Amino acid sequence: MANAETSEDAHTATIKELITFMHPTQRLDLKAVALTHVLSLTGSEEGKKAILTLNDVLVALFNLTNDDNHTVAKDAILSLINLSAEGEGAIRVYETAKSLIPAFPLISEAIKQITDEKSKLADPWTMVLSNLTRSEKLVEDIIIELEKDSKTLPSLLKAFTKLDYNNEKARLHYLAPIFCNLTQSGRGRKLACNAKYDFLEKILPFASYEPSIVRRGGTIGILKNICFDPMYHSIILNEKDDILHAILYPLCGPEEFTDEENDKLPLELQYLPETKTREEDPDLRKMLLESLLQLCATKRYREILRSKSVYEILREYHKWESKFGKDKECLLACENVVDILIKKEEEIGLDNYKEVDVPEDVAHKFVKEDNEYLQNVL
Repeated sequence: MANAETSEDAHTATIKELITFMHPTQRLDLKAVALTHVLSLTGSEEGKKAILTLNDVLVALFNLTNDDNHTVAKDAILSLINLSAEGEGAIRVYETAKSLIPAFPLISEAIKQITDEKSKLADPWTMVLSNLTRSEKLVEDIIIELEKDSKTLPSLLKAFTKLDYNNEKARLHYLAPIFCNLTQSGRGRKLACNAKYDFLEKILPFASYEPSIVRRGGTIGILKNICFDPMYHSIILNEKDDILHAILYPLCGPEEFTDEENDKLPLELQYLPETKTREEDPDLRKMLLESLLQLCATKRYREILRSKSVYEILREYHKWESKFGKDKECLLACENVVDILIKKEEEIGLDNYKEVDVPEDVAHKFVKEDNEYLQNVL
């Protein structure tokens, strides 16, 4: 413990010496060297802790994000990425920016850079905003800031969905985790499901976007968050089948179904080619299966899922997972859905699973059974 404190004190002393050289009007070479040192310190826990206790350093970093020199500005933003990587750091960075007089417009600056087609700093700013929105303590405040201008969300959606949006070749993949983080909040889910934005319709194709697991995973996370809120099940399981298709497509392989089974499937899932492969990441497969489980909450939507051959898709998926994927948690998640869909409603005997009050001892029993399954399967 003493060694850690000594190391942190040493970092603090070093950083205080560097603050003088981090003023925006300082010579470029001095700013660049000082920032290089600060950036390197943000790579260690002791260094981050030391910096986060010094308001002057955070203020200097905020100011240098707008430096005329691209390298200096980028290093300042990269430092903020590292400092906000953990929850407490994110809160400290956000609250420090907000407490200044005048306040540093951290969120609006990030949005401005992300939506600027000519910005060379768009990608690092998406990572800062992704870190900040991950905090449950900050997400509501950030959503309020986003809602101040009705053009903000459409602009972010345009930047996300147009793959050649940024002229400086920024990929903007981290917009997907940002959107996902926003939907952990009820207010964020309401925003995402607001028909005037066509938010879900625009992001759905990226649930199967092979070039980037970040973009793909963030999109699947959005779908999962919305599925966990029964308020939006009617939007998810609508006549267009587009959201259900986005959830099921990554779980589908090239298997052939009978004509009768195919006729029940959403149109885009019928007669898939022999080259069709499944989602390669087990965490994402599990998220998709958990989304389906949430949609099984009520009788009405269980019947819709059965009518769309969801059981048949999961039947083939389970065979594949058992033989090739071999992820125990995915198998359990699949079986949890199948166990509900194969039952007749008379056997289930209730309309809404979410309204059932499960006694604590029974809940522990279910957890124990799941753990035993995970130990013994495969």
